[in-house]
Amino acid sequence: MLRQANNVFSVVLSDVAAVTSNLPSVGDPVTSQNMPVGGVVLVDSGMYRQTSVAGLATGTTYFIVQGKGAGQPLMKSPAIVKGTESITSKEFIPAVQQISTIGYNGTTGSLVAANNTSYYVKVRKNDNDAANRSQPFSLFAQFKTGGTATQEKLAFGLVKNGIRNMQLEPANGYLRYTAICDDAGAAITGTTTTFGVTYGNKEVILNGTVTNIAVGDLVRLGGTTTGTAVYKVAAVNSGTSITLEIAYQGITESIAVANVEVITTANAAVANFGIVLTGVQADFDVNAFRDYYVNRFTASFSDTNILITHLQGATEGNGSWQRVAMDEYMNYGFEGQNEMAAIPPKPRDQEVKIPGKGGVTALTAKYSIVNIKWTEDITGLVSKSGAAGNVLIYLNLEDNAGSGELPTTPVNTGETLATALGITPLSTLNE
Repeated sequence: MLRQANNVFSVVLSDVAAVTSNLPSVGDPVTSQNMPVGGVVLVDSGMYRQTSVAGLATGTTYFIVQGKGAGQPLMKSPAIVKGTESITSKEFIPAVQQISTIGYNGTTGSLVAANNTSYYVKVRKNDNDAANRSQPFSLFAQFKTGGTATQEKLAFGLVKNGIRNMQLEPANGYLRYTAICDDAGAAITGTTTTFGVTYGNKEVILNGTVTNIAVGDLVRLGGTTTGTAVYKVAAVNSGTSITLEIAYQGITESIAVANVEVITTANAAVANFGIVLTGVQADFDVNAFRDYYVNRFTASFSDTNILITHLQGATEGNGSWQRVAMDEYMNYGFEGQNEMAAIPPKPRDQEVKIPGKGGVTALTAKYSIVNIKWTEDITGLVSKSGAAGNVLIYLNLEDNAGSGELPTTPVNTGETLATALGITPLSTLNE
């Protein structure tokens, strides 16, 4: 449904920390004073808490209400008439970025390696934004081989130039460039058990020593499959740290030694290589009306005989905090909070959980969705028209070993509301 002012649109957010035991009892009136912050509840037209929609008579009016704390007005949905609505739900689905490869793709393929030849990667943006809908922009990485060309030299030359060019791109760099290699690699020997890596940093910190990594070798960091990124070693520093030729492009973490391999200089010289292009999520700020999207692009190579593989498509997911934030923002605009147009602007209310704020992480900023939808007639003095009604209920999930779930102990208000709407929460709304 389009977010238009001539439709009936409302957003209600739960907080997984708001527990059902703190709600008013069934049959009691619901007020701003007795509703916990982030609590959500089903009420009738008199604002009395109800057990379920199924228990209401057809034609009865009901509301979905969100508590915002004592002294703050409740967030109350438009009136919903029992029997005219449809109720659907969808569990949280994480957003994923596009991944494409040029040359070796983790299973097959290779790059070309002709001497004294200029090669380039071309990326055509396919993003659904104002800049690229009608006149798509293209991004390039270029490298010219010397008199002793190899796939390894070409791969790392294009990766290095691609990283440099992406640093000039707004929206968080747009793409990550990494290289992969088909050599099986060998396990790390020595006393180290972890490799500490930092995004954008060439230094890899070890908690012990390594005995089989030398300058010019490649290290595969973060996995033992041939689809895992490899980096060339520029220096081995007293055995307790190594320096990479190209800054690390993955997430900052401590990698277990079991997920690190070494590829000798001799083996790399005869191996097949590929370049991996991975979309990077753009920064998002709802108050600045930043568009939320994941990067979609078409990759090509100057030598059209080289294999191009589309490994993973991009999707914005379902229940991502950015989408929740935008819907919440629009909802408060429809509620009359139009001070953003004032001078100076005044931010609208915001309850959505945003990673990095107040202890929230990406694992605790997940939402599953319940959608209540209907169509109603709007009759005026001289006209009659239809409008779509839509209440989006975003149910915050807790983190359980990396997976978002509605907790059962204690029961939270989101789970109770889902049950009241006829939805089985645990089988339907858990990630």
